[in-house]
Amino acid sequence: MKALVLKGKCRFDYEEIETPKCPKGGLLLKMEAVGRCGSDVRTYEFGHHNVKYPAVLGHENVGRIVEVSKDVEGYEVGERIMMHPGIPCGKCIYCHEGLHSLCENRQTYGQDLLGGMAEYMAVPKEGIDRGLILKVPKDIKSEDIVTVELLSSVLNAQENAGVGIDQTVVIIGTGPIGCLHSEISRLKGAKKIIMVDLKASRLEMCKQFSGTDFIDSSKWDPIEKVMELTGGTGADYVIVAAPSADAHYQGLRMLKKRGTLVLFGGLNKSNPWTKLDANLIHYRELTIKGAFGYGFSIFSKAFDIVCNKMLKGNIVTHVIPLKDMERGVSLIKKGEALKVVMKP
Repeated sequence: MKALVLKGKCRFDYEEIETPKCPKGGLLLKMEAVGRCGSDVRTYEFGHHNVKYPAVLGHENVGRIVEVSKDVEGYEVGERIMMHPGIPCGKCIYCHEGLHSLCENRQTYGQDLLGGMAEYMAVPKEGIDRGLILKVPKDIKSEDIVTVELLSSVLNAQENAGVGIDQTVVIIGTGPIGCLHSEISRLKGAKKIIMVDLKASRLEMCKQFSGTDFIDSSKWDPIEKVMELTGGTGADYVIVAAPSADAHYQGLRMLKKRGTLVLFGGLNKSNPWTKLDANLIHYRELTIKGAFGYGFSIFSKAFDIVCNKMLKGNIVTHVIPLKDMERGVSLIKKGEALKVVMKP
């Protein structure tokens, strides 16, 4: 089969490799679509501690079943499915507490398991036994359902933080993550959704989604503007959807008393440090929350949101051949695309 093989930092080769066999107790898929995730780009540029070269990346996967192991029930050849990208061990302390996204021994497609950036992909027995698969309705396009993976992370962050009705949410960063945060904020009942970005082109692209106010932080002090828009009180939540320590600093100062700062995503691993005003946190009784991954229950909720067409706007702006992965990276970096989906 043809696959996009990561050979080293900043080196992909589109080449012929051995087609995986259908595992005992598992499934073999012909891939229909795979999302280009920000983590894939970071792995491409900087490597990843769980990825050994050569590697086939891809964890935002949709495929059609072409072979079912003889001892598997409930699945048929021809059905389209998507898989939760991680398979928790079920044995560690976090799995026992129901925190499967924090599993210490999780297997992940595109890292520990062969990913979806290929013509075919195998689903192991554990993925079926632990109920980590969803069947895609016939009326939903494969390139659209890919959004579920990204949406799941966003939904998990907001459910964990407690975003709710009549609240004010500030979202710093208007890439696909920021745009989806605006959608989930709307669905959760937020009354004011303030979008902040340094790039005017990004702000313009995000206006098709659920933001109510837009701040170009290259022209205006975003802290002052947020205070102006909230009558001097500040926001209930600030979600930092950008890899920026400056955004952490700004976000803390945009919050009302007892507000919550959500750090979605990390900083460059070569300099992951940030500065937070401890006195501000103390006297305003502020909360800081991290946001990473999601469990299958959240994945299922995000799946239902997409299948029921509850999202506004178009997150997927480009659908390209798998072999053109590097063009997809370029489109993202230039700010010309939001979500790029690839087809083998």
